[in-house]
Amino acid sequence: MLLPLDNPSVAAESPAASEFFDWGRRLGFERSELASGAECVRYFTVPDLATGRDLVCHATKEQRRKRQAAFFHPAIAVRARLGQGLHDRGEAFVFADGEIGEGDLRGLSRHFPTHLKATSVLEKTVRAGEIWDLSVRGAVWGLDEMEELYSLLNVGRLVLEPGASVTIQGNVFTLLCQELVAGEGSRVCILPTPFSVDFRRGPHQGLAGVHGRDGATGRAGQRASVEPCLLGHRLSMPIEQADLHGGDGEAAGDGARGGDARNGGMSKLAEITIRRIHGRVIVFGQAGAGGHGGRGGDGGRGGDGGDGGPGFRTMEGILHAGRAGNGGHGGDGGHGGNGGSGGISSNIYVCVREEDRHKVECVSLASEAGLGGAAGGGGFGGRAGTACVGSQVYECGQRGKDGEPGVAGRPGVTGRRRPGPWIFLNEAAVAHEEKETLT
Repeated sequence: MLLPLDNPSVAAESPAASEFFDWGRRLGFERSELASGAECVRYFTVPDLATGRDLVCHATKEQRRKRQAAFFHPAIAVRARLGQGLHDRGEAFVFADGEIGEGDLRGLSRHFPTHLKATSVLEKTVRAGEIWDLSVRGAVWGLDEMEELYSLLNVGRLVLEPGASVTIQGNVFTLLCQELVAGEGSRVCILPTPFSVDFRRGPHQGLAGVHGRDGATGRAGQRASVEPCLLGHRLSMPIEQADLHGGDGEAAGDGARGGDARNGGMSKLAEITIRRIHGRVIVFGQAGAGGHGGRGGDGGRGGDGGDGGPGFRTMEGILHAGRAGNGGHGGDGGHGGNGGSGGISSNIYVCVREEDRHKVECVSLASEAGLGGAAGGGGFGGRAGTACVGSQVYECGQRGKDGEPGVAGRPGVTGRRRPGPWIFLNEAAVAHEEKETLT
């Protein structure tokens, strides 16, 4: 049930309204359009970090100081030398009290101007079970998926009916809400990009390896062309003893290795500032699951050996029955592809009145690892050919050997879970799930 509001805090000239209209103005909206109650959206850029710092963060100096002291906890500090570490230091400057050196400024310069989507609405109701997704993708500006984008939400009064949610997928997110009416099970969800942010190509799930080709059957031994005569048989056409031997079956091809999966999408930093809460709300964060590795291809079946040709006693001499061909060996199974690791996460900051602190439930989950692909099975060996076929056999030909089966591949390696985002409620860490970290 939603709580009735006798005195909504977003009145025309209240301090809450003043803050709402002030940030809306700085985001580029006219007061008249915001006062009309329209849901206003604007896409724009900022030229540098300093401009972004003043625009997207609502922390006080004291809040920034406290954030900086805990910003680089182990799950973030361990990636300092990776490309993400550069972004972390930039975000510490914008949302905490970090400093940026010349080297980092040069590295971050290629991401300027920074691209932002701003949404401002005086009052918004998200109906029961619905999702208000405020994510933005690079296609708006003709950018690729790897660019870091910001989504900003300025809302006066936000009503989340039971089971409703505000969701962001893989953008840096700032929410400033003057009054939140939270129905049972309502959420603010900080979710990952709906795509992997690693530098490989291909689908999220590893592709299955191609099965190995089957081996060709060996040729059958020739049958001598003879005609009867008073003294037995004589050859009507010349033939060599070797022509009676069956050919060996061809060895089969090996199965191909399954494709490696990609890592899960990343959940980005979020700052959630709510001036007044009625009801209870869940703040949830989790990065994306790694894809599963592709199954290795099965080895092909070895080709059957050719049958030996029959022997004859001829006037020209004895033709011994041909040797049967050996079966071809089966192909080896391909190895399974490796599973992708779960995505990495950034910090989530939730700021509320101390008397509303108990109305916020923070839930952080580690990102799930993708499973390694199953191994491909070894192919069957081909059957040996048959000796002594037909009538008029003179002596038995040598029997061939069946081909050896192929060896099964190895299963792929399962990826790793990554720590869930650290969620800070009024600058105190209250939720994080530590599992495994980057190496």
